Amino acid sequence: MSDSPQVAIVRRFYDAKGDLEVIRSVVAADAQWDVVESFPRGGVYDGLDSIIDDFFPFFGEFSEFRAVADEFFEDGDHVITLGRYLGTTRSGNATTSRFAHFFTLRDGKIARLQQTSDTLPMARALEN
Repeated sequence: MSDSPQVAIVRRFYDAKGDLEVIRSVVAADAQWDVVESFPRGGVYDGLDSIIDDFFPFFGEFSEFRAVADEFFEDGDHVITLGRYLGTTRSGNATTSRFAHFFTLRDGKIARLQQTSDTLPMARALEN
């Protein structure tokens, strides 16, 4: 079974693995990222430039970091993913943390991401 167009867009976002050219092609210029407060740089980010310039720098705390989506659920213009963050901090601490991402798509692009995750493993890895 092939992906729906909405799931294909979200899958492409995950497959980008930080490639800003790909991210800019799948995320709307006026997108909103709503990241749980206890996540590194948690908060609400309005606009793709803010997402990239103000939220994405937390990746610098890691020598390796990726989000792996394990399951996709679609309802019209909404895609929910369940997955795991996998990372190794610059100080060598490995971390794994579960997440749920709630995407809203508009005109073939991601217009909103609401994120929640188990932030404790990541906080512990970053404090040591």
